Amino acid sequence: MLTVKEFITELQNLTNLKITQVNIAGALGTTKSNISLRIKNNSKITLEEMKKIVVYLNLPGTHNVLNKILEKQGRLASDYLGENSMPVCNDILDIDYYPTVFGSCGSGSFVFSEEKEKLQVPCRLVQNYSKFKKYSIINATGDSMSPYILDRDKLIIEHYSGGQISDNRIYIFRFLDNLFVKRLVLNLDQIIVISDNNKYPTRTIDHDNFDNLQIIGRIVGILREEF
Repeated sequence: MLTVKEFITELQNLTNLKITQVNIAGALGTTKSNISLRIKNNSKITLEEMKKIVVYLNLPGTHNVLNKILEKQGRLASDYLGENSMPVCNDILDIDYYPTVFGSCGSGSFVFSEEKEKLQVPCRLVQNYSKFKKYSIINATGDSMSPYILDRDKLIIEHYSGGQISDNRIYIFRFLDNLFVKRLVLNLDQIIVISDNNKYPTRTIDHDNFDNLQIIGRIVGILREEF
């Protein structure tokens, strides 16, 4: 099995993301110092921990990401978690794409139009796909969520149907007539709004402003090529 350091390296090579010890600690519910110690001691990482990290980072296609890493070890994710635990969808989906709608990864972007077309997307690129959920695709603009989301990426959205916000997941939401793409974290009577790019400040939405917040959906996939 891989060490923590080897897994981080493999994941960075596969996704072209800069993955920090803080990210790993958040995924595993521990501290940065504990992760540093595990790296120093060449500690092994379990598959369940790998899965938690991939899900925490909101990477699309959890099963496929893990398989690409584990195939170097001559194993598959299903060998560890079972075929039914992380089902693979091989269908091609027709998803509504709004080419002139922009979700801001910066200071905010207006919705210019609701013209739409169909975009064909491999099902495997949609995290935890369900035929009972609604999906759409818009464009990203700005660099506040880089390196995970880049300017002009196409974002696959799982439409919000109510319920509690999942901490540290990336959402698209409307606030005061602007669209934003940020990580959201619940904190007592406020919502913390986090950018992946540390040059952008962390902000909060207080309870008094909740009426101005409309969560549209969660980002469950990213397209950087035309399909």
